Amino acid sequence: MLARVADALFWMSRYLERAESVTRLLDVWFFVELDLRAVAPGSRDLHWQRLSTILQQPVPSAENPWALGAITRRLVFDLENTSSIMSCVSRARSNARSVRGSINSEVWRALNKLYWQLCEPGFRAQSMESPHEFFQAVESGSHLFEGSCNATLDHDEGWQFIQLGKFLERAEKTLRILDVQDHRTESADPADLPLAHVEWAAVLKSCRAYEAYQRLYVGRVEPERVVEFLLLHPTSPRSVRFSLEAAAHALSAVGGGSGRVKAERTLGRVLSDLKFIELEQVLREDLHGFLDGVLARCAEVGRSVQEHYSLR
Repeated sequence: MLARVADALFWMSRYLERAESVTRLLDVWFFVELDLRAVAPGSRDLHWQRLSTILQQPVPSAENPWALGAITRRLVFDLENTSSIMSCVSRARSNARSVRGSINSEVWRALNKLYWQLCEPGFRAQSMESPHEFFQAVESGSHLFEGSCNATLDHDEGWQFIQLGKFLERAEKTLRILDVQDHRTESADPADLPLAHVEWAAVLKSCRAYEAYQRLYVGRVEPERVVEFLLLHPTSPRSVRFSLEAAAHALSAVGGGSGRVKAERTLGRVLSDLKFIELEQVLREDLHGFLDGVLARCAEVGRSVQEHYSLR
């Protein structure tokens, strides 16, 4: 496969997965803020600072009376912000357009339809007042795109690059969410149990894993169980282990070479750690260090793939 095509397919998928991740985070964060007003009225700013850390970019202070509108503009519509939803969808579409001959009309139509729906002036204006419908449109459009890829594209090298971009991005976002929440829990007052429950439930919801968690662990949301579920569950589609196993499978299916071998070796070490980890010991000693190490190796895999396949 041409490096240019591999590059475009990888980033098309990665950008759209990023847009969906930001969408879910914002949707959950807006709703959780309503709960926090009843449970912990003074925690609004800290709540949005956590989102800023996860997304690795500044978020306007929530104490500003115009904050929610500013947050929506920066993280949803600002094309100069490379991590905004519109910027990610636009970049995904640009990559798809550059390789129209390597994807079919169903895949292109799903992505193009989403882009133009989000660009519609009336829809955007309404979203500034109530962004939930906008978030729903992004998530539904992303799912339609993913379904079209899986159901209509040949599962050849091009499709594998789509999977690789998607699952690397997904694993990194889940790791960042867990890391930020764990740091918040360590510094929290032990008396703030209701607040901790709301925040850990938000972690599950931002990964669309709340209902699956409740089916497995009926009852109160426990931080240790949430970490175990989102980090190690072998069949949950947004757990770190599931995502990295899917990325490893995709990587093994594309063309060989030293760069791919290096990335496969790094992924293999990470997956071995995840499969045989003594989680209780890690939770007692240094969960942040473990998550940070996995995140660093995910970034290393991405760099190795980019260097070998001339991806940007």
